[in-house]
Amino acid sequence: MENQDYKIKVEYGVAAVVLLVGVFFIFLAFTIETSREAVGPRTMPMFLAVSLVISGIWLAVRAYTGRAGDLKEGYGFLESDVRRIFMVVGCGVVFLILFWAFGYFIAIIFTYIAMLYTFGVRNWGWMIGGGLVIACIFQWLFMGIMLLNDPAGAILDLRPFTDPIKGA
Repeated sequence: MENQDYKIKVEYGVAAVVLLVGVFFIFLAFTIETSREAVGPRTMPMFLAVSLVISGIWLAVRAYTGRAGDLKEGYGFLESDVRRIFMVVGCGVVFLILFWAFGYFIAIIFTYIAMLYTFGVRNWGWMIGGGLVIACIFQWLFMGIMLLNDPAGAILDLRPFTDPIKGA
């Protein structure tokens, strides 16, 4: 396979993933209750989701028209560590499962730890402490400031414990 053909195929793959994530986020944004304000709680998530869809389309058009650019050393998966690629994908799966089961807060903590582990961090104090700090900041910012939907976990609803973080 010619290098440029390889890059175009990777660009199509990235475009497809970005489009799917954007469409999924649009679906999730519609689950957020609206308000009478011109800019309500659904505005920012919908803006980001639509931006992802537009970006995915743009990437696909770029690949289709052959404007994907020159192939640089280390691009794509040819020289990548396959184990690490699977671990990164696994982190996404871990996030989705934990988000469904226990909610946003726990999903952020454990995904943060998993991502640091994936990229070689082995200081467990830093990993756990960082996960807690990031989860608190994200909970406060997204649920407290931006008023995003914070669904209950299907197995355990931890929102009563995270409500003080978001100011509820």
